[in-house]
Amino acid sequence: MSFLRLGRSLMPFHALVTAASTTQQCEQSPQVANSMLVSEWDNSMSQVMKSTYVLVGVLVTIVSSSADRPRTKGFAAGPFVEEVKPDDLDDTERLPKESEAWPQLFPPANTSAQVRHDAEKAAAVAMQAGDFTGAINVYTEAMRSGGSNPQMLCTRSALLLKMKRPCAAIRDCTAALKINNHMVKAYRLRGMAHRRLGHWKKAYRDLTEAQHLKFDPDTSDMHKMVAGKLGVTLTGPKTREDSPKKRSKARESPPPRMFFSDPIIPEIHFPAPVAAPDPPLEKGQAVLLIGLQRAPQLNGRRGVVEREDPRPASKGRWEVEIRMDGGALEVKSIKRENIQTLNKVDREACKAWAKAEKMHKEARDRREQQEEIQKYKNVVEAKLSKLTLTDKAKDLLRTLGPEQALSVLDRCEGPSVTNVSGFVITQAKLLLGQDSDSDGDGESQAKKARSE
Repeated sequence: MSFLRLGRSLMPFHALVTAASTTQQCEQSPQVANSMLVSEWDNSMSQVMKSTYVLVGVLVTIVSSSADRPRTKGFAAGPFVEEVKPDDLDDTERLPKESEAWPQLFPPANTSAQVRHDAEKAAAVAMQAGDFTGAINVYTEAMRSGGSNPQMLCTRSALLLKMKRPCAAIRDCTAALKINNHMVKAYRLRGMAHRRLGHWKKAYRDLTEAQHLKFDPDTSDMHKMVAGKLGVTLTGPKTREDSPKKRSKARESPPPRMFFSDPIIPEIHFPAPVAAPDPPLEKGQAVLLIGLQRAPQLNGRRGVVEREDPRPASKGRWEVEIRMDGGALEVKSIKRENIQTLNKVDREACKAWAKAEKMHKEARDRREQQEEIQKYKNVVEAKLSKLTLTDKAKDLLRTLGPEQALSVLDRCEGPSVTNVSGFVITQAKLLLGQDSDSDGDGESQAKKARSE
């Protein structure tokens, strides 16, 4: 039925006129009219079928020609279209899109310098052995434990590009720029990856931004080649060879920039951040106290970890020996979230902590010495209160050091000493280096005091 409708729509005009004349003859002779209608209908249908075959042939030609054309890739934010040009087919550095899955992304975090150092060391060992995949896995695991940061993302991007995985490299650079949009290395690596894919406009965009932020002579040739693909002429920065007498103060006009979205990575969505548990502490570990609300006077104080608080009600707390003023020490139970460990990689911080610890130890030694002297003085005063001594004997004892005065008082408590004051005076003068004879009967008093 559809062909009959199409035939009717494509029926030529003369067939309609013939059918009209045939209708007039039908009224005169029904048999003649019937035969004429059949013959005319056959002629019209043959012409319709011919027209239909021609139309189908045209459609097939159009579809086949469009299928033979090189595929084009458009951009979401502009009319720019990347097409494979004939001269691009001879590009030996061109890479196809990889089919491997991209490495996993993790939430951004301030990764410690120690984690980055360990990752770089392990990756260097893997690269020396030629295991670039292992080096990529090292950075992936490091970011899994410590969170993503721009430096490690760019390093992994460079390794991916070396493994001929430009799309994954572009994704890592884009993620790094989401965290730090002024990172030169991310722009440069992403531009190089786009160049390997033949994305000239995007490569020009990223390389131009990288050269604007920090000019790199090693990337200049690639930048000029990419600009030449787009018909853009670059004027590089002036050098001393170009102007040996005097450097021009006026800067070269920067090459034009292009801004459009990247369809390979439309938008980076990091997974929801998950709070990583704080690492356990060790006995004797140097720490700082931070974020205390109820005892803000302790914020910034140094301390040394003693042990985890064993009390059931204090789960998650640690006993810390806090350094107070004047060499004093106090042990307090502190929550783990308020304890900041000392980064061993930060040498300046370690030196400052060691210097402060030395000063605190000296103050503590002086404090302990004063406390010891005070204890001796208290004992001496307690003994003097129990003995009947003259004022002169008491004054001489107080002139002595606490330890010497206590030694003299201990010796005069024996039953052999009858004249305690005379014995004390004689012994005190001997210890002070005074002449015991200056007191008229000093020597006789000492002998008398020791006689039975």
